[in-house]
Amino acid sequence: MQIISVPTVFTCKTPTAGWLNLAQVRQVQFEEFPNPIAIVIWVNGDKESFFGDNAISIMATWQEAAEGYSNHRLKNRRSL
Repeated sequence: MQIISVPTVFTCKTPTAGWLNLAQVRQVQFEEFPNPIAIVIWVNGDKESFFGDNAISIMATWQEAAEGYSNHRLKNRRSL
């Protein structure tokens, strides 16, 4: 059997940093106080910081994805 790798795209539109593909994120850290910051570590190991409205957009999209993933897992769980 042949395995075919299909690139995944999960986009996030930021106010000033353009479009980001959050499917390429290895790790993300958020801080809201005193100023919003999102530190993203990409799958290739690069580290990038986003501030203000860009960080808020990333946080909101990331949380939305996490909630959707949790709901998907609950709906598809087999009952014992």
